[in-house]
Amino acid sequence: MVILPKTMMKNYKLYVFTQDGCAPCDRLKDHVKTLTENEAAELDFVPLKAPSGGPTALAEELSVELSPTLVVVHEEVSCRLDEDGDEDCDYREESVERFVGANSIIEHLQATLDAYTYAHPE
Repeated sequence: MVILPKTMMKNYKLYVFTQDGCAPCDRLKDHVKTLTENEAAELDFVPLKAPSGGPTALAEELSVELSPTLVVVHEEVSCRLDEDGDEDCDYREESVERFVGANSIIEHLQATLDAYTYAHPE
């Protein structure tokens, strides 16, 4: 087993924004059912809209307006010690790639999983 330094690890999250009553979203979800367990586990399905009908905070933060949309974000943690010696960490997510629409997501999904996750062991 090889243990990579934290700076060499893949620190990405794959968000898939969907909503109820969306035929392309349903088609994408059906496609995800054909993936391996490891591949499907890498996808974090999140709602585009809140119960109020407006966009969720995450959708606003990542500027997502359509569903389905796959957004790849890089997760970064920056920590420092304060004057009392306590660790203070800031978490940041930066959008690095996105695909809009079921066709585009399905077309690019395997390459995206390869590039940003450990779903496909080498």
